[in-house]
Amino acid sequence: MKRKICINLNPGFKDVSLEDCLDSMKAAGFDGVFTGWYVGKMKEVAKKISDRGLYFQSVHAPFTDAHKPWEWGPAGDKVIDNLIDCLRESAEAGAPIVVVHPIIGMDRHNPTDRGIERYGRLVREAEKLGIKVAFENVEGIEYLEKIIAELGSSPAIGYCWDTGHEMCYNGSMDVPALFGDKLICTHLNDNLGQTDPNVITWLDDSHLFPFDGIADWQGIAERLDRINYSGELTFELTLASKPGKNTHDIYKDLTLDSYFKLVYDKAVQFAQLLK
Repeated sequence: MKRKICINLNPGFKDVSLEDCLDSMKAAGFDGVFTGWYVGKMKEVAKKISDRGLYFQSVHAPFTDAHKPWEWGPAGDKVIDNLIDCLRESAEAGAPIVVVHPIIGMDRHNPTDRGIERYGRLVREAEKLGIKVAFENVEGIEYLEKIIAELGSSPAIGYCWDTGHEMCYNGSMDVPALFGDKLICTHLNDNLGQTDPNVITWLDDSHLFPFDGIADWQGIAERLDRINYSGELTFELTLASKPGKNTHDIYKDLTLDSYFKLVYDKAVQFAQLLK
């Protein structure tokens, strides 16, 4: 069975429409797409995706205030209310998965029971809606560990494996070995690892194309095979270097069409590594 190959909607092209991105990725060979949350417009976005014969893989929820549900005070409840609105709109639009960052901040490593109570409310809403929540491995892996340990019995939740985050945020620990078959989806991307051994920083989260960084793509394929992952292969990539970096200079001459074609070819190259 051919695996679906999916990608984020726009890696950073300016003055390019949603429609142009969808047309270009379809022409390159991609099967599906994930988007951000277009508040109040998800059904419209979903129709544009389906009209082009593409699969609506997931919606990425906002994460600016992802730390607040773990803290005391009303702000945390408002974050969960907002996530529930995102779930509802995504479910109505036919997206099967919403990807959620369980935390934001390099210096936060103290998940609380208050956070589990709040995320429990989100999970119960996902169960009612028939949609899945994929919690992503981000800066503080302890938060994902606690969510999976406390709420992982629900069929509505699992995790999204970001291969780049594993390298630059999680000390290159084996995330699939921790959480196994709770894997719902992937954010496949490359980077140069944690460039300063003493500092974890978002500046290392490059989201380079596969094979353009130091990731062990054969090992990534083997680890997916080890947990019998059979879902789509979703890539999350960008065109721009982080401030002070020049990692993406190699992409500076890519047009919209040449970008999607190059990435698709690399995605197929990775897919061929899988059993």
